[in-house]
Amino acid sequence: MNVKNTTFIPNIPFEVNPIILRRWWLRIDKNERVLSWSQTYGGQTILHVAFCALIFAIPILSFKYFVLVVIGLSLVAALPAHRLFILCGLATVYFVLRPFKSEIAYDRFPEIMHNIGVGALPTQIGISLSAVLLLFAVLALGELQNKNIKAFPVRRPILSMFLLSVVLTVITALLPKTSILSSLSWAVLALLSTSFFFIAYIFLDNRGKLRVPVHQRIGFVRPLWTTALAPMKGPNFIKKFEAKDSVALSITRLKAVKLVLWAAILFWVWELGFNQLLFGYFGFPRLNETITLTALDGAQGFASNWLVLIAYFMAELMEVAVYSHLFVAIVRMAGFQIPRGMFNPLASRSISEFWGRYLFYFKEMLADIFFYPTFQRFFKKTPRLRIAFATFVAAFLGNILFDVLPALPKVATDGIMETVDNFYSYTLYAAILTIGLIVSQLSSKRPRPEDGNLRYNILPRVQVIGFFMILQVFDDSTGSLSLEARTEFFLSLFGVWK
Repeated sequence: MNVKNTTFIPNIPFEVNPIILRRWWLRIDKNERVLSWSQTYGGQTILHVAFCALIFAIPILSFKYFVLVVIGLSLVAALPAHRLFILCGLATVYFVLRPFKSEIAYDRFPEIMHNIGVGALPTQIGISLSAVLLLFAVLALGELQNKNIKAFPVRRPILSMFLLSVVLTVITALLPKTSILSSLSWAVLALLSTSFFFIAYIFLDNRGKLRVPVHQRIGFVRPLWTTALAPMKGPNFIKKFEAKDSVALSITRLKAVKLVLWAAILFWVWELGFNQLLFGYFGFPRLNETITLTALDGAQGFASNWLVLIAYFMAELMEVAVYSHLFVAIVRMAGFQIPRGMFNPLASRSISEFWGRYLFYFKEMLADIFFYPTFQRFFKKTPRLRIAFATFVAAFLGNILFDVLPALPKVATDGIMETVDNFYSYTLYAAILTIGLIVSQLSSKRPRPEDGNLRYNILPRVQVIGFFMILQVFDDSTGSLSLEARTEFFLSLFGVWK
């Protein structure tokens, strides 16, 4: 069906009925005429222009990053057979030029270079050389994995990375900041901490059957399609969803346009409806503001606190959906039909189902790096304890480490207590979430259709949404508010005031 010389326009229904138009739009990737049109040069051009325009209409990416994505998608469109090589090449260049995720690292790097005696070099050269050395180290360790060497760092590369991060933190914290060893330790730690989980996936995938070529793996140290710290799985996962022919590629691109349009709609509903109208024009209080007021005088009403929490939950859900859909759409437009990162979480009937639907790739990361290795090693003779312990390691320890690891450079320079204070609330959040997930997974009583509409469709969903809505009171690792203030607000939701 690869028609390159036709120019007809897809049969768009011009009925006034929006239901018919919506139904046509949702099935556009199954429409034979649209698929044929999307394989023409004109169709491909229109799809790419529309996609880039929709990205531009979601102003959450920096202009430089937007330009980089446009360049990457344009090159992939021109050379689709080399899409992974192009994306990995651009990602590698991007990482070498901007390897850190924190501006603090860039600000401190001139001091680091001065301490190790290379202060005469331009700062960018020092930053880029450090990034290149890290990439070579990742490739070297990956090659040693393939040779089945029995050394501990080769057998357990992820655990070794974690132990190395701890050692570097201790060295940096104990030695004078101006010493060469302390400066080198901090530089390596700053690079490793922000790329930890991306590198971990590269090591995991080195053992898989579907291996991405060596020269392309380094492109996954900081993939082009994410500015977040959570990876969208690893190289083998992306490769598995690559479009195999022109029809599959057209379907994938159409799905990308549909998803990015939905992301644009959600963004403007979130921006105009919540930020501009509700929180701006009407002056509706935000969650942190309400928590502060409740802690100060306890005068906030029971009903008003619930309304604030509901508004915050819906706004947060919408914001996460925008980011998730945008980056998945970018991957799809490049020709990889990966699953969505969020899919109708409000339809969940259990806590574990919501967790998977709400933050799919974050949940997958915790499962791949923490849950499955633990599940394979511990309590094999007691299935329920085995699941519970693996869930604890993933949802509690892994969840906290995900936020703690990027903060290690700050721990090394400012001291552990200055940073630990920020994580009291998030630790409680992770503990409650872990308990909820364990109970949800081990529960033998699940809603069934024969239980009736109320007990099957309504009550389970209300309970699940209520659990995650209340849980967000403690979902904070910035230390912006104290744990005591958040606890005060939590109690106020159940009629307990000061």
